[in-house]
Amino acid sequence: MSKQRYEPIRDDDKVIWLNTFAQGLPQYSALLGIAAAEITSAQNDAAYFKYMMGAVDGYNSVKEGWVQYKNQLRSAPIGSAAGTSPQAPNIGIAPTLVAPGIMPRIHNLIARIKKNPNYTPAIGSALGIIGEEDTTDINTIKPVLKLVLKGGQVEVQWTKNIADGIKIEVDRSDNQGWRFLAVDTEPHYTDTLVPAAAANWKYRAMYLQHDSPVGLMSDVVSISVG
Repeated sequence: MSKQRYEPIRDDDKVIWLNTFAQGLPQYSALLGIAAAEITSAQNDAAYFKYMMGAVDGYNSVKEGWVQYKNQLRSAPIGSAAGTSPQAPNIGIAPTLVAPGIMPRIHNLIARIKKNPNYTPAIGSALGIIGEEDTTDINTIKPVLKLVLKGGQVEVQWTKNIADGIKIEVDRSDNQGWRFLAVDTEPHYTDTLVPAAAANWKYRAMYLQHDSPVGLMSDVVSISVG
């Protein structure tokens, strides 16, 4: 039975995983020959990645307010009230800046750790670098879609599972039926078409593995647009 990848797919989950790995390194440094500089590097990488994710969440939380404020200033009739300018998010003080390549550096260190003769599966489990047994049946996996309207555009939210990507189809209630919309390899997908009028759009999808559909078609989900 194969194992799943040890590294989480979602960046939010990577934050937790990176911290577990980096904070666990000192316990095994002597046994596995991990230099102090390598531990510091991994811990700095974990801290800065967590900071970046917090910054992304912070700015995303105020994005819609800024878009609405921009639209008000741009297009409102002369004499309209401007309203209150949105505030920038408080994302705290940045930790030690790191160079690009956080995950490649971590992967290289993990590869070296696993080649050490003193490495054991117990150590790998403690550091979070052993994937769980994969019991997923590729023939029955089924995407679960969620639709969210953001800035007038539909975001098709989905999870990657063990597949390479997803093939999305759409029915725009225009008597043309289902049609191909996109192949997406990283969640989530934004449908950039702006509706010309009020309508009910439907979406469905199948997982892809090596460019071929696998598993079952998702349930149809719909959203009102326009």
